[in-house]
Amino acid sequence: MSFGKGVKSQNLLDSLHVEDGWIINNILDDGTHFYTKNIKTLNQVAVRVSQVTNIFPKYIKSVVMDLDKYGEFLSNSNTMSSSILIIAEEYVDGYQHINVSLPFFSDRRYCFRMFDYDLPLDSSGAFVEWFLLDENLEYANFLKQNNPEATYINIGSGAWSVKVIDSSRYDISYRLIMDPGGAIPDFLIQKINSISIINLFHDVMSEAKRRAAF
Repeated sequence: MSFGKGVKSQNLLDSLHVEDGWIINNILDDGTHFYTKNIKTLNQVAVRVSQVTNIFPKYIKSVVMDLDKYGEFLSNSNTMSSSILIIAEEYVDGYQHINVSLPFFSDRRYCFRMFDYDLPLDSSGAFVEWFLLDENLEYANFLKQNNPEATYINIGSGAWSVKVIDSSRYDISYRLIMDPGGAIPDFLIQKINSISIINLFHDVMSEAKRRAAF
């Protein structure tokens, strides 16, 4: 499946933030809510997880932005490597390579641009957003020298946001849409995205809770 040549990853963020269309699919034992949303113009399904917590959002943001430390707390760190490409004034560019153990499927890789935002204490909204970068743009030479046999993912976006409930409770949400590329069936794409977003969300929240305790 492809989103089409005219679709840019950064434009997908608007679709993720629109509240209409999200359908709850499951509530896990720990209270995590799992949603899906059909992005009709793309013929693709976005996924979202959320959980009410007392962890202050700044700790969650620090974990998400700490790319160099992903290997220390992500449960899938043995299959995914992360690195920082550049730290600019307004954003951070990163690179990730994912080892795929499924037969007949190649590894995946992508470059992405991530932004973080400072929110007032009592404000709701997005505090981290990211989108994937085109492989033929600024990191084309880097990609030629790093895992060139892996399938590059061009289209994908994600956003972490908070809805303030009261002075000590926050509804934290992570939304994601990504096409893993290659000849992967639609149902498998949704399953991969669903499992990965839940695992990532739990890993980030656990690490944020640990950091908040110090």
